[in-house]
Amino acid sequence: MSSPPWLVVVLVLASGVAALVASSSLVAAVVAQLAVVGVCVPVVVWCRRAAVASDGRWASGWRLLTLAAVLFPAANLVTVVSVVLPDRGINSLIYPLQGGAMLAVLTALVVLPRPRRSRGLTLRTWLDVAVLVSSVALVGAVVLMGGELRSSAGADLVFALAYPTASLAMLAVAYELSRHHVQADRPELAFLTAAFAVWLVGATAYAALTPDAYVAPAPVSWTVGVGSLLLGLAARVAARPRGAGSELGERTARVVLAAPEASVVLAALTVVLGGLPLGPQRVLAAVVAAVVIARHLVVTSDARRFHWRLEREVAERTTELRRMTERYVRILDTVGDGIVSIGPSGRVIFVNAAARRLLVARDGELVGRDACEALCTPAPHDCPFEEVGRGRVLRGVDTELRRSDGGIVPVELSAAPELRDGQELPRGAVAAFRDVSDRIAVEQVKRQFVSSVSHELRTPLTSVRGVLEMFADGEAGDLSPVGRSLAANASRGVERLSRLVDDIIDAEKLATGEFRMQCSRVPLPRLLRDAAATLQPLAAGSGVSLVVEAPGSDVVWADPDRVEQALVNLVGNAVKFSPRGSAVTVGASALDGHAVVSVRDEGPGIPGDQLEHVFERFHQVTSGDATDRGGTGLGLTITRAIVAQHGGRVWVESAEGEGATFHFTLPLAGAHGVNGRPR
Repeated sequence: MSSPPWLVVVLVLASGVAALVASSSLVAAVVAQLAVVGVCVPVVVWCRRAAVASDGRWASGWRLLTLAAVLFPAANLVTVVSVVLPDRGINSLIYPLQGGAMLAVLTALVVLPRPRRSRGLTLRTWLDVAVLVSSVALVGAVVLMGGELRSSAGADLVFALAYPTASLAMLAVAYELSRHHVQADRPELAFLTAAFAVWLVGATAYAALTPDAYVAPAPVSWTVGVGSLLLGLAARVAARPRGAGSELGERTARVVLAAPEASVVLAALTVVLGGLPLGPQRVLAAVVAAVVIARHLVVTSDARRFHWRLEREVAERTTELRRMTERYVRILDTVGDGIVSIGPSGRVIFVNAAARRLLVARDGELVGRDACEALCTPAPHDCPFEEVGRGRVLRGVDTELRRSDGGIVPVELSAAPELRDGQELPRGAVAAFRDVSDRIAVEQVKRQFVSSVSHELRTPLTSVRGVLEMFADGEAGDLSPVGRSLAANASRGVERLSRLVDDIIDAEKLATGEFRMQCSRVPLPRLLRDAAATLQPLAAGSGVSLVVEAPGSDVVWADPDRVEQALVNLVGNAVKFSPRGSAVTVGASALDGHAVVSVRDEGPGIPGDQLEHVFERFHQVTSGDATDRGGTGLGLTITRAIVAQHGGRVWVESAEGEGATFHFTLPLAGAHGVNGRPR
């Protein structure tokens, strides 16, 4: 049965009150002895729990401490009985009980395991023990070697010295054990040491005040009771799971390490106040001085070796870091892309050789300057370095940077913030960029070439189309069946070539920004139905049904002709790749102020490795019979550009063999201010 800690406190206070109101000092002493017995009851329970919660040698040690916690109050009970019934001769049991308790404590402290440690740590541990024991022994010698103790002789003198000597031995072994475990999570050992230190105070007071009596004065018994409480606290801490008191373990470790210094200060104060009149006291003082000096020499030597080793390690690490930094700088200088590192304040802290060449900057010219001020040409709110400073990642962004000579260089820039550990605020950024002047020049030439060729092709294509129409209408005379077949094939080829030229021209207009949008409020159901009606003949000829799932009354802010063109591209692709008897579904839904338009087919689907490329120019899916369906490879590219100019995005979801679903978003008119005008 467990007693709560407050019950122990009540027992101690009750003994104190009883002692104060007692008319006889002997009665007060007896009451205090009984209070100590009451305190030891829960201590026995706690020690037993610690033994059950431990294993191995720890369990054996706590079982022995449980035995000691039983024997000590038993000796107190025998003392009380010997006072109440002096003629019973029971006082002969006091020394065996107390001796057995002390032997159980010492055996427990020896049984408890010690970790393996280096020779240097072991030497410092024993020097700490020697300083503590010699200092405490000196204090005890000054206190005990007074007039009353010097007048004692025989068994009384032996007992008077044996009791504190045994307590000092328990304190020494307990501190040695605590010192060995000072880095481990064993705070209970510090409380155990404190318990024996308090017992030593009580034993010293008992030897000094009552060398020829069995019953100690009440204050001495109270001191023993406090030591017993500390033993119980050590047991309660030991019964907790490992790691449950790590903060407590750190605090007690600091106390354990400071114990030798505290004992030396206490010994010095005792010597100053009491003096050293006797030879044994002076011998002990000399021993204390010698041990303290030896400990100081060892600690100083260890500190110097540690300091020298630390300095050498710092020098080696510094040299290694310098070499690594130089190697990384050389690596970065050999990279063809420009690399700039920006600190938390937005200032440039590193520029590699390629960046210096690209920006026409001398060594060190850009370092320390504000990145936006030194490199950017747009307004501050469009500065890519400002965006990265807010935590955004940029990949392949086309922008312009300012050179040191005032010129402008177009670049493709990628940048990412360096985030602090566990924080959202960036501590800097790294940006990499490359000169895209040649690419822009090539694209410009290509666009001019494609535009010129496209326009030049329109005139002969128009002539060829007209001639073929004349043949088809019979205006050039009747044709043989073979001639009509050849004319039909030629007409289909011209139609396909005309669509390709139109798509190329539209794609170039979108790339150059000449593809203007005339946006207005447009009912979305009408857009879907018009696109489906345009492709109804194609769907009927392919044996595919068109299903329009139009929303009730959604109105979008869009250019109806261009959105219909995008829908025709998507629905046309879906019809082309759908098997006969299947259906193509066109639908829409509202999400976060946008309309999401979807086109779903039941065709062969798109392989996963091609999903990211279907919107690229001239790309066509290469699975199954997809390449036999014809097409220019520009329809999805134009669709993406149209959607982007509306401020939306387009994407595809597909699994091979399960069809494909294309989605794109358009802004709802209700999200665009008064009368549908964009804010």
